Amino acid sequence: MIANYLNKILLICFSLICLKGQDQLDIKNAEYMPFHTKILWGENGLIRKTNLAPATRKEEVELRVKMLQTHQKLALVSLGLLAYQYSLGLELADGDYSNLSSHKTFSKVTWSAYMTSASLSYFAPPALIYEKRVSSMKIHRWLSYIHFAGMMSIPVLGKNISTSTNRVTAIASHQDVATATLISMILSGLLTILPY
Repeated sequence: MIANYLNKILLICFSLICLKGQDQLDIKNAEYMPFHTKILWGENGLIRKTNLAPATRKEEVELRVKMLQTHQKLALVSLGLLAYQYSLGLELADGDYSNLSSHKTFSKVTWSAYMTSASLSYFAPPALIYEKRVSSMKIHRWLSYIHFAGMMSIPVLGKNISTSTNRVTAIASHQDVATATLISMILSGLLTILPY
């Protein structure tokens, strides 16, 4: 009888602790949540409306951690591939066409790795807290819009080189966008290790 009584007390205490822990997983300052996250994960977000969200906030946070850890690893791979692509592109621009097929092949691999990494970040569940202040992660996110736009443009600009009537201008445009994309990815990566 005493054992049953103690079990009930422990169960009640455990339940209260779990409920309190669940409150701590609520989204703080949701008004500062990025626009794309609100569309997907907000109260009336697309993922919530289609019942694709995990059952609990705790499961959402665990999913977020896994997605962002995988995003970081793939982003490093993408950055390495893009840097290699960039060096091959410079050789092509200098008139050495011996690596043209490698440049074409690696462009598909690089683009696929980048888009997979970007998807993991953009579709991740919301964070525990959002802040109004500018932080390294907020700048990281702003830079992601630049390198995302660049990665969307680079293949189109690359194809344009072979069909353009002004090949020099087409190559320069492709190089300029590739340079801006690479620089923004490097800066974005560096910002992830800053404490601010």
